[in-house]
Amino acid sequence: MGSIEIFANISNLSITLISIFLLGIAVYVITRRKIIGKKGLWLLYSGLLLELLTTGVIYKINELYEQGVVTSLNILIFLELLLLLISMLLMAVAAAQILVNNVPEIPIVGTLGGIGLVSIFYFVFIYPDNNMVINMQQIFVITGFVCVTISFWSQSHRKHKSGYMMASILSALVTLILIARLTGHSIGLLNSWYVSALYYNFLAVALVLIYADHLFRKLDNVTSELDKYNHRLEEIIKSSPFPIIISRLSDDKIILANNNAIKLFGIDPTEVEHYRLKDFFADMENRTLLNERLEQEKEVQDFEILVKSYSGETPFWLLTSATIIDYNYDVVLYAAFQDITSRKNREVLLKNQATRDPLTSLYNRRYFEDEVNKRIVNARLTNGNYCILMTDVDLFKRVNDTYGHKTGDKVLIELASACERALRDNDIVARYGGEEFVIYLDDTTLEKAKKVAERLRETIAGLHIMSDDGRTVTFTISIGISSSKVSDNIDTLIKTADEALYKAKQNGRNRVEVFHPSELKNFNPDNSAMHKSEAANRHPVFDKEPAEEVSLLDGIESNHIVDDKNSIGKKTAEFTVPGVDVEDL
Repeated sequence: MGSIEIFANISNLSITLISIFLLGIAVYVITRRKIIGKKGLWLLYSGLLLELLTTGVIYKINELYEQGVVTSLNILIFLELLLLLISMLLMAVAAAQILVNNVPEIPIVGTLGGIGLVSIFYFVFIYPDNNMVINMQQIFVITGFVCVTISFWSQSHRKHKSGYMMASILSALVTLILIARLTGHSIGLLNSWYVSALYYNFLAVALVLIYADHLFRKLDNVTSELDKYNHRLEEIIKSSPFPIIISRLSDDKIILANNNAIKLFGIDPTEVEHYRLKDFFADMENRTLLNERLEQEKEVQDFEILVKSYSGETPFWLLTSATIIDYNYDVVLYAAFQDITSRKNREVLLKNQATRDPLTSLYNRRYFEDEVNKRIVNARLTNGNYCILMTDVDLFKRVNDTYGHKTGDKVLIELASACERALRDNDIVARYGGEEFVIYLDDTTLEKAKKVAERLRETIAGLHIMSDDGRTVTFTISIGISSSKVSDNIDTLIKTADEALYKAKQNGRNRVEVFHPSELKNFNPDNSAMHKSEAANRHPVFDKEPAEEVSLLDGIESNHIVDDKNSIGKKTAEFTVPGVDVEDL
């Protein structure tokens, strides 16, 4: 390939050397990335470099010949041809070792090397032939480039092959130029010195393209593996017994939802991409908390969320495990769900059983005292007012004795319902025991509490309950009131309200009485406890048993009976039970 004109001018030589140096850099970069075998490319580079140096030897021999120096000329020619033969063998081995797959090296080297070496000896020493020497100079180089061309072309089956195609075309062009020189049809421009420099530069570019092609193939492999991963993931999601949704983090749009998730959330399977995950959250604070956990931990396990179907039906509870993953060239949220609505319902049921009365569904005594304690602490910080109302069904035992316990239960249930209807959402009403109810009025003065109590008393007096035998039953209640002016202690408030309730009973029932702060100096909590019977401490679940009166107050009235029969009649005149004579009271 090389032209002796390269060595005839220093600038030509400099440009050529710089070009082959750049090719060396390209070979170094490619071999470091292990794209092509390191040994093979360096053998190819060594063959090209040796071919260039041999051209210099030919130039020197021509100089000696022109100067008439013929001593040892045969030895120099032999050395020249031997170097070209070695260059050809290096290029052939490089092609066999790296570029052409499964081509044996030893037969190629042995065959070409043997033929070449015999030819050199024969035409240099045995039968000197100047024309054959000149032809062998071209043939050795042509053979090397033919091997390189075939080797690069053998890689044209690759998906990304621009670098190999460019290298094979360049080598083929050089081969044609050399064949044209050999046959005496060389074109002037192509016979110029810069053919070598151009080949080295363009081959370096081809190697860079081979590197780029390698990166593209690697990207294709990664893409293929990712596609396989996504396909496997889709199959796992579709076959999962749990509802699973994959949503894009950037815009919250749902990318994939399996059949169980589609059924659970009421998603139209033909328009999955139109939904957003946030559309199904019934509690936005719950969603915000989930997002905060994901930002911090990237993965959340067993997180309870309150959701709804897309049609907006009754919310239900799900247990979700969510993690952030890469899917289909995007960052997504992978979320699996488990319906725990029945479990949450059981939890609510158990909580209600622990905090509510089973008959009336009102709060029980324990919950009332705990919650009111908290309310009092808050009210104390803001200097707020509050009141406690203690209510009791007048002569409730007689209702049970006359109409039966089922009717008595109806009375308690209706009383509980009336109290809840009459009170605000932030007020608390509880069944304290038996037929006794306690009410906490939040942010309420004593004057307002009296109005509420009177309105409640009048409402209860107007109720009618039907007994099992079809008779109409009416009943009344007595109410005692204590306020924050009296105390900020829950026990004291309840006891003083109970004392006011006892006073209402004494003063004729079906009335409201207030415990005033001035009465505290004569109030003895221990004596107040005497108003209670043992039945008052019984749990409401035993109220249905045929036992003695379970009121906190009424069953104790024997301690305060007035001997005057007329006085007793006055106390009971406001409660009327059909079929019962007043004298029987």
